[in-house]
Amino acid sequence: MDKEYIRKEDLMKRLNIHSIAVKYFIVTFLLIVVPICAFFFIARESNITLSLAQKQSSDLVTLDTYAAALDTYMESIESIGKIIAHDEDIISFLASARSESAENGRIIYKSMDNQPPLSSYHRALPSLRALSLMDADGFFIGEQNLNLDRLTYFFNKTLMRGVTGEHVYWTKTFSIEFLNDSSVEKVFALLVPSHTPEGELLGYIALFVDMSKLKELLKVYSDNIYVLEGNYILASKQDLPIYTSLFSEMQISYSLLLEDSSVIIQQADDPLIVTTKSFSPLDVQLLSVSSYKVLKDNLTTTFPTLMTFTLYGILFAIVFAVVISRFQTKPVVSLKNIMNRVKDGDLSIRTHPRTKDEIAELGITFNSLLDRIQELMAQQKAQQKMKRKMELQMVQEQVKPHFLYNVLEMINSMIRCNMNQEAMKTVENLASFYRISLNNGSSIISISKEIQLIESYLCLQKMRYIEFMDYVLAFSPAIYDFSIPKLTLQPLIENAIYHGIKEKGDKGMVCVSGYLDKERIVFEVFDTGNGITEQKKQELTEAIRADRISQKEIEDHFGLASVIKRLCIHYNDQVTFHIDSSAGEYTCISISFPAQKE
Repeated sequence: MDKEYIRKEDLMKRLNIHSIAVKYFIVTFLLIVVPICAFFFIARESNITLSLAQKQSSDLVTLDTYAAALDTYMESIESIGKIIAHDEDIISFLASARSESAENGRIIYKSMDNQPPLSSYHRALPSLRALSLMDADGFFIGEQNLNLDRLTYFFNKTLMRGVTGEHVYWTKTFSIEFLNDSSVEKVFALLVPSHTPEGELLGYIALFVDMSKLKELLKVYSDNIYVLEGNYILASKQDLPIYTSLFSEMQISYSLLLEDSSVIIQQADDPLIVTTKSFSPLDVQLLSVSSYKVLKDNLTTTFPTLMTFTLYGILFAIVFAVVISRFQTKPVVSLKNIMNRVKDGDLSIRTHPRTKDEIAELGITFNSLLDRIQELMAQQKAQQKMKRKMELQMVQEQVKPHFLYNVLEMINSMIRCNMNQEAMKTVENLASFYRISLNNGSSIISISKEIQLIESYLCLQKMRYIEFMDYVLAFSPAIYDFSIPKLTLQPLIENAIYHGIKEKGDKGMVCVSGYLDKERIVFEVFDTGNGITEQKKQELTEAIRADRISQKEIEDHFGLASVIKRLCIHYNDQVTFHIDSSAGEYTCISISFPAQKE
């Protein structure tokens, strides 16, 4: 016994001595590893930053080159237009039209034919889809080739107010219809003023230019370049249909591209390097898109020697640390593992100290704390569980679809109008909506079911408001299996429809997206509706975050307030939200919460 006791005493002494050695070891380890790693990462990040700047500069040069080519092409069209505008036959025709309209009114334009003076240019200019003539007020003269109603609708008084008789004018894209075969094509037009020799404005020559030239000029470039008009793609190297939505194609919000810039747009799978440049003559945006991940992966291959040196240094430090601290760190690691299990919810585990050092005293104190925590939890567990259940049920009861009556009325109308297929589809969507929302009484469902629920809801709403509403859904499959309180997105979408698009009165779009960002679920509900004023947005945000929203504000913005409150209850206040809006233009509601599986 005495020898065993002596061995234990010697072991305790060695442990105490080694505890100081551990401190020296840590300092040595850090002195070896930290400079090596710091040098590697600083060099790598510096090179990435430099390469990113070079890439962005290269993208901008590419866009400038494309813009210059497009500008050259447009200048050639303008030169052709000016030649036509100075043609004596054209001037004579416009002067004659003005004279006859002064006597008989503009109705005389319909009996005239502008093709004889323009016929020679049709044959000589294959890049132009059509030519037409207008008087000084923007009325078309003798148009026998194109649908005049379409032209008059586009070249309205509002557009013509921006046209002067001194300079050429390029329009945005629009549709023209040929009368001979009723075909419809997308074009953009150039208006060139035509004057008398004395300088008096007679009218305009309208040159309708084929949009395919935009795509043709892209063929010589290796990068992914897009030509945008608003949020829609006019031309790209891919075979995308004209007017494909930029958001639906790449989940890039047009609000990020309003200024000439080069930014990195975060996405769930691969961030994108997006460079933009405005092209003012056509009022379009030139867009270059490349993968940030590919750029970083390419750069990683340039550091093999430095990486090898770093790995050998770290390996040496690890081996050195294991040899020195093997026995000294064992009690600390054991206590750490026990604490991690407690953090994961196992409160029954206890530490069993085998020494009498400071670590052993920490273990004993930790055991006492666990005993005390279990006593307190035993007293509060039942009360807390009941309280959370009551709060969740109380708020859940407030979220009930209130459009059932309108949907039933719509089904009734469809049946009366013999729209049986539409009525059946509406009944299916209504049944799907209520089947998922009821969910056998459970308040928690998977995100995939929540997506099915809002798809059914949006189909019903689009059927009701088909004349002024459309929608786009974009969800990452990575979030499908996570859980969520049911009817989380529906109130936000309902607000977007009724308080956004419906109040604005114009046709609008509702975009709903969701993705996984660092173990958090992020949802965005975007609408092109009436928007929220900056003052109201700030007041509402502060009120919800302070949990002091008034009854009137709950009634006005019940969807947002109820969703945030329910998520805070369910996720223990680990919820963030953001309101981005511009009055009269759009509103975007973003919510984020931890990714959990039930």
